[in-house]
Amino acid sequence: MKKLLIAILTIFTLISCEKGYESPEIYLELYSDQLEHNGEIYVFDYPDNATSSYFKVDYNSLPTQRVYWESPDVYYVVLFNDTVWTEVVNFSTYSNNDGIGHQLVYVNPTLIGDTLNIIGSIHEITGEELYREILVKIE
Repeated sequence: MKKLLIAILTIFTLISCEKGYESPEIYLELYSDQLEHNGEIYVFDYPDNATSSYFKVDYNSLPTQRVYWESPDVYYVVLFNDTVWTEVVNFSTYSNNDGIGHQLVYVNPTLIGDTLNIIGSIHEITGEELYREILVKIE
């Protein structure tokens, strides 16, 4: 009986190792429930007389997926007689257990009239990469 149990466990181990690990297909969908959608471009109405504001970009992906953010759009502040340039998005966020996540985007009056390009990306350890972008016009 003991030999039979060892044989069954050995066969099970060999079969399960043969199959290997298959990672789920990565995906990323960017959108915004907060902003008006005008074709391919979202529109953010900048609040009157505000010194700064934020809008939210939503995304769907795999559960607890890390999403990296970047943008060619920057703003600056003068700090101790030095100009500091900063991207309008933070470095990265994680989706929740349902695969839903959010990223806040900073805007100030210098960006009114611009169309911001917000880029979300996924970089897997397997070498897979996926990029998505959302365009937001600041009015």
